[in-house]
Amino acid sequence: MENKNIGIKKDIGARLFVFSLGLILTIVLSGIFWGVYIFTDRNSEMLIKYGIEVEAEITTYHRVSEGGDDIHNYNYETEYSYVAADGSVYTGTDRIYGSESQAAERVGNTIIITIVPNSNISSPKRISELTKPNYELHLTLAIIFLILILPFAYILFYRGVYRNELDKKIIIGMENKDLPIRQGEVIQVKGFIIKYIKVRYEDNDTTCEKWARSWFTHKEAKFLQQKKTINIVPYKNTYGVLEEMQIK
Repeated sequence: MENKNIGIKKDIGARLFVFSLGLILTIVLSGIFWGVYIFTDRNSEMLIKYGIEVEAEITTYHRVSEGGDDIHNYNYETEYSYVAADGSVYTGTDRIYGSESQAAERVGNTIIITIVPNSNISSPKRISELTKPNYELHLTLAIIFLILILPFAYILFYRGVYRNELDKKIIIGMENKDLPIRQGEVIQVKGFIIKYIKVRYEDNDTTCEKWARSWFTHKEAKFLQQKKTINIVPYKNTYGVLEEMQIK
């Protein structure tokens, strides 16, 4: 059995890391799906709707990956080029080969590619081989992750950074004996995934009934509700819960 602090936390570094990671992931994923939706899907649609098949030449190749210390394990990707009658140049990559000799043999050969006239959009595939873009999925995911940025930002900056600084000030005030510990009565509990508690207490000869700004688990809230009278530390217009609960 060990005791677990409920309410005021001395260090939430691990939580701040998780909150920060969550915010970064939602921003990155939203950006990725918006990019796919705006650029990749758009190009695919243009190729399917307006594309024409032309004959392009394999002009060169480049090394794209390394399979080990042996130079023969390198992979090579060929590049194609096509110049339209209006002077538009279409370039791109075609296929990856396991050896340089295979890629070199392809230089000078021709392949059928699909281009969008009067643009620089091309694909090393025939029109029949092109895949219809999944607009709905990519747009839906982009919007979902964009919306999730707001709650993750709220959790990080308010529930993380702000609450951490507030707890630090309360702890310093307690250590300097500027903030007294008072008794409060838990009068209400609400919430589903997370729990809030409302406490009635006396502060400067005034009876206050306020919701604690801290989040509690179901187990923690049940413990505080059953204990009924709990220790709190009033600070300005809020307070911190100062309790310990035994956990297995």
